[in-house]
Amino acid sequence: MAVKGEDIPYIGEWSELRKNYLLEEKPEDYDELEREHMLIEYLTGIEAAELVERQMEYEGVNEELKVKDQLKWVGLVNNTRSQVREILTAELCS
Repeated sequence: MAVKGEDIPYIGEWSELRKNYLLEEKPEDYDELEREHMLIEYLTGIEAAELVERQMEYEGVNEELKVKDQLKWVGLVNNTRSQVREILTAELCS
């Protein structure tokens, strides 16, 4: 019998930390997410948020741009989110 949480693939540093936190500190939340088939989505969402933030910083998508050109800022944020989603999906499927 596998130990709880061992069947989840490694999906990134922050997601792994969050998974371990849930297992140790909030097992009822972990169980609920698992029962609702939302655990992987929840954990990858954490990693995605971190990656989106880092990529936006790298590309200069910041509050200054948001004030100066909101439409461009929204487009760049949406593009960055899509790229991160594709990267995470590819990693999970490989």
